[in-house]
Amino acid sequence: MHKTTVCVSLVAALAAGSALAAPDKLTIDVKGATTARVGYMPVRVELKAETPASVKKEPTYAATPRYATLKLGNGPKAEYVIAVDEPQGGDWRIYVDVNRNGDLSDDGAGAWSAKKDSGGRTMYGINEYTLRASYGDPARGAKRETSSADYGLAFYRFSNLDSLLMYRQSARTGTVVVDGKAHKAVLIENDSDGVFSKPVATKDEAAKTRPVWLRIDMADDGKFSSGTLDIRAPFNFAGKVYEAQVAPDGSSLALNVTTKPALDLAPKAPERKPLLAAGTKAPDFTSEKWGGGSLKLSDYAGKVVILDFWATWCGPCQKSMPHLEEVFKKVAPQGVVVVALCVWDGKEAYAKWVPENQSKYTYQFAYDPAGRGAESIAGKLYNVSGIPTTYIIGADGKVAASVVGYSDGDKRVEEELKKLGLKVD
Repeated sequence: MHKTTVCVSLVAALAAGSALAAPDKLTIDVKGATTARVGYMPVRVELKAETPASVKKEPTYAATPRYATLKLGNGPKAEYVIAVDEPQGGDWRIYVDVNRNGDLSDDGAGAWSAKKDSGGRTMYGINEYTLRASYGDPARGAKRETSSADYGLAFYRFSNLDSLLMYRQSARTGTVVVDGKAHKAVLIENDSDGVFSKPVATKDEAAKTRPVWLRIDMADDGKFSSGTLDIRAPFNFAGKVYEAQVAPDGSSLALNVTTKPALDLAPKAPERKPLLAAGTKAPDFTSEKWGGGSLKLSDYAGKVVILDFWATWCGPCQKSMPHLEEVFKKVAPQGVVVVALCVWDGKEAYAKWVPENQSKYTYQFAYDPAGRGAESIAGKLYNVSGIPTTYIIGADGKVAASVVGYSDGDKRVEEELKKLGLKVD
């Protein structure tokens, strides 16, 4: 590997043929305007019943608390503990041990910044915190803290999810010199753990962490016209292959031309199977019938079935349901049934949503027992990749049509029912 005239100017510009200078510092933008331009990538934080060993004192909870532990940086003081208190019918709270002293009761009252209902679920937050990331030397086992930096994290919560959601609000900013000209640049990590150095050698390794992005404003118009460069492995840029040397805290960055091949780390889009074609025998399935017992598609043999795949967290699904109810009232006397099958969702969220909303609807609800699992009826049997997706199944048990999505004034379901000879006007 040889060094070139391309470098980070805060790291030090290279003269042609000179040695790479010692890097200078990149600036941490904790919650500034820059972070609004780097994209939003939420991370799930698992909640557990066990009290972390570092917790010494706690507030008085209204319910049994659950905890999360996260690391911010790779150093000896990187660990943070979070507790959530979520009483049924009461105010939910979040406690973050901001000062890392093991006391969850001295960092505020724990109130969520906002609470609002959204699509049959409640959203709490967004709560923003400035925490201190801790960094160590990986070569020494990171036992001694070599640096620290403020880092912004934001948390929010949906009532139908078993985990917290968080996202990073911070980035490193500086300038990059390309062919002798300085350009603004932003360095971003997407694991929300404050670690910017995550070198990988293979795509399998890359799957274990999220991208570390370098964006360069090549046109000086603030639009990062370089595109998004994932610098965890050698990458193509400006007609050459570069390898990045990044400090764990992101405070320094050097780019070197390399003879190593570039590694394309862009995730490959999953191959989507086409929806079942008209004329295909509709696969039978067993689901949990709302009201008790099981529900099978074959229970409705000889009837036209409108099979609607939905979830409590899906806004467009909720929006389409009143329209589906209007259609059902018109065609029910003609031997048509509607089965609204909840898929890719938690049982608790479903069990809460239906009784709260059932008075609006007269059609049948059911739940896919696979829950959020990969063996869902929607994906495994009906090739569904997005919801709402609605199948119209003829009285002969064969697929007549499929409809994906919903928008105001959408009449596609009605048009397909007309083709089966049904009156919907």
